[in-house]
Amino acid sequence: MLTVKDRFIPREEISNLLWGMVGDISTHSLSMWIKSKTDDEFVVVPREFCILMVLFLERQAVAKEHLLFNFQKVLGQLEEIKRYL
Repeated sequence: MLTVKDRFIPREEISNLLWGMVGDISTHSLSMWIKSKTDDEFVVVPREFCILMVLFLERQAVAKEHLLFNFQKVLGQLEEIKRYL
C-alpha cells in the first residue's frame, strides 16, 4: 500500500490564512489553500465522495474478478481504505 508522507505548513502561513480572510473560511477555500501549500499533492474532498468511490471500486473488482491478478489483495486494500475513512 502507498505510504503518504506528512507535509508541514509553517505556522506563519496558517496565520496569514486566518487573518487574510474576511469573515468565515469556506471548506472550498480551505481545500484550495491546502492544495496550493502542498504543491497539489493533497486535495480535500467530501468523505461521502470517498466512500462512494470505494464502493464503486469494490463492485468493479467483483465484476471483473477474472481480470484481476490478485483479487483478494485488491479487496484487502479497499478494506484498508474503508478503515481509514
